[in-house]
Amino acid sequence: MADFSPIATDYQRRASVQLSAGEALLEMLAVAPGEDVLDLACGPGALTARLRGITRGRVAGCDAAAGMIAEARRQHGDAGIEFVECDAAALPFMDEFDAIYCNSSFQWFADPAAVLAGCLKALRPSGRMAMQSPAKAEFCPAFIQAVEGLREHAETRDVFARYKSPWLFLETAGNYARLFADAGFEVAESRMETVSSRCSPEQAMEIFRSGAALAYLNPQCYVGEAPPDYPARAAAIIADALQAQAGPDGLVSLDFHRIYLLARKNSG
Repeated sequence: MADFSPIATDYQRRASVQLSAGEALLEMLAVAPGEDVLDLACGPGALTARLRGITRGRVAGCDAAAGMIAEARRQHGDAGIEFVECDAAALPFMDEFDAIYCNSSFQWFADPAAVLAGCLKALRPSGRMAMQSPAKAEFCPAFIQAVEGLREHAETRDVFARYKSPWLFLETAGNYARLFADAGFEVAESRMETVSSRCSPEQAMEIFRSGAALAYLNPQCYVGEAPPDYPARAAAIIADALQAQAGPDGLVSLDFHRIYLLARKNSG
């Protein structure tokens, strides 16, 4: 999984799409006032704090990025939330939670089977997990179109030819349901949604930097070495491409294809 630490302090400002999707996921999880909840890959803790406001029970947030946990503790350290730095594939919990909340992070998990096995162990019998994430390789057509410019531009095409996506995209709601079922969950709901918005090219680039940039502009996602100035050059090309997508009103259309899934641990 990419290290989100470098963008921890700016993440909440940039992550408008993730936060709005996370609000819908809160409705799906429907946490009761006394339940214990784990926020898996909690980031800087904005939505963990929302969970804290819903339940009197234990609220914990975990994230693999040390910078994200530090920022979460800085912002919400006095809110009665337990923040833990740990890999999602190696959760240190056993029969401790009634619900797990996993927002906008599942696509980054290199070993989803290990993550789900850990989630099952962390849940009490009949506990549940709600997850949403980008779900298709064409997760946002506007971003895909902008990134294609890297393939064509003389300054980036040779390096971009060596790009390897780090993401997990299963493309259909049925495929996600099967992944959870194979892990031992009972899937209650699995649906695909397209979330649409319009924003300025500058705002679109900020949204890009909140997630997609951690792959496309990350030298670790390229085979072989990338020149030190590649991330900056690539970012400039993408920003120009988003500017070129603006309509007569000066706005860019962003459509995100997302999976929403609710699953339960078998009571037996």
